[in-house]
Amino acid sequence: MGKIAGCLKAVFISFNCLFTCLGGMFIYGLLQTNLSDYKTEGIDAPSVLWLWVFAISTILISLLGSHAARTENKCGLKFFAVLMGIGMVLMVICGVLVSVSKNQAMENFRSPEVAKEILKDDEKKTILITVQQQLQCCGWTGVEDWGSDIPDSCRCTPSYGSGCKSISQGYRGLFSVHPKSCGEVVGVYVEYGINIILGITFGFAFVAMVGLIISIKMINQINRHDRAGVSAFAMRDY
Repeated sequence: MGKIAGCLKAVFISFNCLFTCLGGMFIYGLLQTNLSDYKTEGIDAPSVLWLWVFAISTILISLLGSHAARTENKCGLKFFAVLMGIGMVLMVICGVLVSVSKNQAMENFRSPEVAKEILKDDEKKTILITVQQQLQCCGWTGVEDWGSDIPDSCRCTPSYGSGCKSISQGYRGLFSVHPKSCGEVVGVYVEYGINIILGITFGFAFVAMVGLIISIKMINQINRHDRAGVSAFAMRDY
């Protein structure tokens, strides 16, 4: 009979096997994406490196946990528990920092300064015009960003419930534009993405806490078994 309860060991090993598979899938995804694709998506080399570190660490730590539980190695389980504790603390700190800075970051994201930077660059201006067409918005902070040179992509066709905004523009006369700014519309998607990242971060913190609790439980079971064995041996000698 083993030192660790069979049900607890099975749950712990299954838990680690799942994360080994997830880490493997993550690495597969990284291998399928070329470096040029990362550059296109705006991801720099250090970020890619950290993604690799995270994926490889996930596999190595989960393999360590599975092996330590299977062999009932107390030192291995202690090391795994320490790693889980460190991971949990880091995830919580990262999640809290992102949560605290999210509102300020979103305000900066929608700020007039960003609009000025976009309109200074012809390439970014072209992207903004495309975004206006696709998301039915106008300007980064509003139609005022364009001054008197309002592009046709801001145009809104009035219809029942459309909520177009009417403005007066020189020779064009009354001109209907989309009432929402692109910063506002894009910001909704960005904020949604940040919330997903927060959910994943705190989710990993919870998983690390569960791994920590189970590993401590198994260590205690091994200690109780060892103490019982020593007591039985001492009584037999007596």
